[in-house]
Amino acid sequence: MDLIGYDGITNYIHMLGAGHIRYFLKKWKNLHRFSNQGWEAYNALVANYWHHRTQKGGGKGGDKSKILAIAQWILRVMMWRTGEGDRYFTEIKNGDDNHDSSGDDDDYDSD
Repeated sequence: MDLIGYDGITNYIHMLGAGHIRYFLKKWKNLHRFSNQGWEAYNALVANYWHHRTQKGGGKGGDKSKILAIAQWILRVMMWRTGEGDRYFTEIKNGDDNHDSSGDDDDYDSD
């Protein structure tokens, strides 16, 4: 902290300085369980979306949220990756208009 200041503390520097890395290594003998690969992959997707599919704040409608389109896109990606998109459209295809997800007999209760 004295060397680079508060702004230089990244997630990884914090994990080293706070002793989290040492704790994980001592307890589990490896860091595989605490890999950030999934988070880094989503970060890469968001960065790619931002740089290739948005006007980066330019264009008409300057008062419009610059992150809203990204948030909606991430929700769509998550919906399909978790299988909820398939389940939703299967219910529509099968004509299950009366599906009530708040019922006690629902297999998809929230955790």
